[in-house]
Formats: sequence, structure tokens, C-alpha cells
Amino acid sequence: ALIMSLSVALNTAVSGLFANQTAIAATSENIANVNTPNFSRREARFQTDAIPNQFAGVDVEIVRAAADRFLQAASFGASATSARSSAIADALSAIEASLGAPGDNISFANRLDEAFAALTALGANPSSTVARADALAALQEAFNAFARTGEAVAAEGVAASGRLSADAARANALLEEIFRLNQSVSQSPGAADLIDQRLTELSTLLPIAVERGEDGRVSVSLPSGALLVNSAGFNALTVAGGPPATVTIAGADVTASLPAGSIGGHVALLNVELPRLTTLLETTARGVADRLNAVYAANVSVGAATPSGAPLIVEAAGVFSVSAALLADPASFAIARPTTGFPGGRNDGAGAILLADVAATPEARAAGAAVAEIGSRAQSAARAAETDTLLSSELSARAAASAGVNLDEELSNLILYQRAYSANARVIAAVDELWQSLLQIV
Repeated sequence: ALIMSLSVALNTAVSGLFANQTAIAATSENIANVNTPNFSRREARFQTDAIPNQFAGVDVEIVRAAADRFLQAASFGASATSARSSAIADALSAIEASLGAPGDNISFANRLDEAFAALTALGANPSSTVARADALAALQEAFNAFARTGEAVAAEGVAASGRLSADAARANALLEEIFRLNQSVSQSPGAADLIDQRLTELSTLLPIAVERGEDGRVSVSLPSGALLVNSAGFNALTVAGGPPATVTIAGADVTASLPAGSIGGHVALLNVELPRLTTLLETTARGVADRLNAVYAANVSVGAATPSGAPLIVEAAGVFSVSAALLADPASFAIARPTTGFPGGRNDGAGAILLADVAATPEARAAGAAVAEIGSRAQSAARAAETDTLLSSELSARAAASAGVNLDEELSNLILYQRAYSANARVIAAVDELWQSLLQIV
């Protein structure tokens, strides 16, 4: 009976020794990964392992801590919203930069004001060829400013199309990796960590809904229900930069199902935001050009009996500019108006004054409103991106904390397991001494 009791005590101590050794190793892994993104701590779960009258001991199971799925889903959603907001804000900020900083006076509205001032000065000095050249150059600068902002919009369109393709390619690579990790996740806590890492990155590209099986496998879909990946396979995204930009999955158009994610942001830029600004710029420039041309059509050159009929502002492929003929020969700029008794206008600047008066028309005032709208959209997008980024960071931190490593807790556990290990070692030493004593007696 004594020998059996010693055997049971020895087996119990040995099992405790190995169990705590395993727990120490798991705790050490936690501490080593305290700053590893998307690492879920390993939890030691002790349980009784005994056969009545034969063996008594302890066993340990090391499991991956379960993250708070509600927080994780909220974090994925916030990441997608933040990525979309940032994509739009970055593009609108670049377009706003083409207008210059406050005080630079390089926007098309500022340049138009300078052009109208130059026309007013010309009206006061109509015989000056230099004044004519200055007024024409100022008008050209105004329409150059329209073109500069239009080019910025077009450049962001090209960039958004390129980023859309790059992000779709990255999303497809992540979906393939998640599919492959699904095959081994049931046997590997490390694979589960890698899946979470891929899901975190994927959530910045697309809005995702994640379902998890008991074995750790995941099924990922869009909020609309379109399947992206599960343990059976994955569906790659196909994109077209447009216009309009489209995203398809397994042949189905899911463009309307992308309210968030950087891919959704690029689509919104290409299909909504940039076309809206292009229309705004072209409509505003055309309105000013048409109004100037309507006034100019009634002007005459000095000594001329009738207007020339040539326009002041010309258009080519949606870009407006001052007539090249006038820029080459400012003296031909018609700024006179026929008056009673003087059909040619007698070298007066009445036509230039009437051109300057265009500044008070709705078409000219629309230029200032257009600049304000571009700036307002950019600022609103920037504020939204800042808010969404802060919310995403907060939710990501909370989600990580729910399954992440708390260094104080892990160090406490490490001390606890080390003491238990030492206690079991002392039991083994005591049993060894008893064995030795029994052998000496025998």
C-alpha cells in the first residue's frame, strides 16, 4: 500500500511538473508577443486527470484566447469606414491644393478678379497696347487656373483607378491566404492568429462580415451576402476603372455593395466625387466664357464700323482659353463701343468696362462659389476621415485588448506556474528520499 501511495504521489507530481512546464512555455510565448499585432494570448486550462486507485494527476490544455467577436466586428466595420473616408479625403485635399493656400490668390476665382481689375484699368487707358496685353494675359491666367484645377481632378481620377486595381489585387491575395489558412487552423493556434491578421488588413479594403466555426475556420462575405472566402474556396474581385468604375465577384456586380473600405472609397471617387467636381468646373468656366463672349461680340476695334465676330474665349476639349490671335496681337483686342455719331467708338474703352462689369454677373459669382464648394468638400472629408480614424483606432485597441496580452497578468501567472512547478519538484524529491529510505530498510 505504501509503495502504491508513493507511486500515485510520484505520478501526480510528475504530471503537475509537466503541466506547469507547458503553462510556463505558453506564458513565455504570451510575454514574447506582447507587442505582436493580432496575437491572441494562450490560456492554460488545467483539468484533473485520474484513474481511481491507479493514477491521479493534472493535465493542461493550451488554447487560444477568444476575442470579443462583437468588438472585433465593430473594429472591422470602423476600419472599413475609416479607409473609405481617408481615400476620399486624400484625393479632395490634393485637388484643393491646386487652388492654393489662403493668401496665395491663385484660384480661378482670384484670377478672375485680377482679370476684371485689369479690364477696368484698360477701360481707363484704352489707347495703351500694354494695358490690352495685360488684360488678355490676366484673362488667360484665370482660365489657366480653371484648367489647373481640372487637371488636378483628372490626375486624382487616374490615381484612384490605379489604387483601385492595386487594392483589389491585394484583397484577392488576402482571400487566397485566408482560404489556405482555413485548411490548417483547427490544428494550429498560430494559423488562427494569421487569419486574424489577414482579416484586419482585408477590413481596410472591403466591408466584411465574418462567421467563425467551432474549429476556427472562417467564412467571409460582403454585408450584402456575396461570399468572399470560406474553407471551400474564395471568389476573386475583378475591377474596371471606368467610367463608371465597377467591381464584380464571381460575375456579379457588387459595386453598390461597397459602402466602405478603400476600394469603396476609390469607387466613390471615380463614380461620384470626381465627376461632380469635373462638371462643376466645366459649367463654371463655360458660364464665364459665354458671358464674356456675349459682351465681346458687341465690341468693335478702334475705327471699325462693325464687330469682328471672332470670340474672345475659345474652347478645345472642355478647356477654355483666350483666343491665340488676340494674345499674339493685343492691338486687335476690341474694346470700343459704337456711339451716336461715332460708329467706331473713337478709341473709347466702353467695351472694356462692359467686359469688367461681367464680374457682377451670376456666372462670375459662381466661380467664387465653386472655389468655396471645393474647399468645403475637402474640409468636410478631412474632418470625417479624422473622426473615423480615431473611432477605428479606439475600437481596434479595445478588440486587441479583449484577447491580447496583459503583461502584468502574464507575469503574475508566470510566478504562479513557477511556484507550482517548484512545489511538484519538491514532492518528487520527497518521494525520492522515501524510496531511498525504503531501499535501505529492505
